[in-house]
Amino acid sequence: MTARSPQTPSTAAFAAKFRDAIRVGFQWDRFFAENWPVELVTIETREALGRCYMPWYIGVAGEEVAYDHPEAAPMSLADVPKAVTLLNAERRADISKYVDEFRAANGVVEFEAPTYAMSGDRYFILDCNHRLSALALSAEPFRVMLWNVCGPQDSGGLLDLIHFAPPQAVEKP
Repeated sequence: MTARSPQTPSTAAFAAKFRDAIRVGFQWDRFFAENWPVELVTIETREALGRCYMPWYIGVAGEEVAYDHPEAAPMSLADVPKAVTLLNAERRADISKYVDEFRAANGVVEFEAPTYAMSGDRYFILDCNHRLSALALSAEPFRVMLWNVCGPQDSGGLLDLIHFAPPQAVEKP
């Protein structure tokens, strides 16, 4: 299930909550200057998790690569169960720690995560990748509130969108 809240947090509220945690190529100056809207979206299903993409990329040889690597393929949370072994040992350990924590909680796992809206009702995760990956690996019930930034659909808003934005037409002289 995916539900959108009628509440719309301000850019200031988003920044106060997540600015120190977001380390991907999110364009903060443009976010503030253009006052991009933020929506609250609740996800509670595996299907909804599968529409979330991470700033983790796999190359054709099955190794982790940077977002700007020419062979970088983005991972969605739906990819995590089959690709977790391709992740570096530190990521796997962090994810495993959260899987154990969620299992021990004996209830609905709840937390908030910042995301960037993409076309097709998809979300790019700006932080909380390890916790969300742990949800993809566990069978625990969950409720995650996404603070979803509705910015431009190009790498001028978020660098990682180079993998998702449609190619630009080249004008002929």
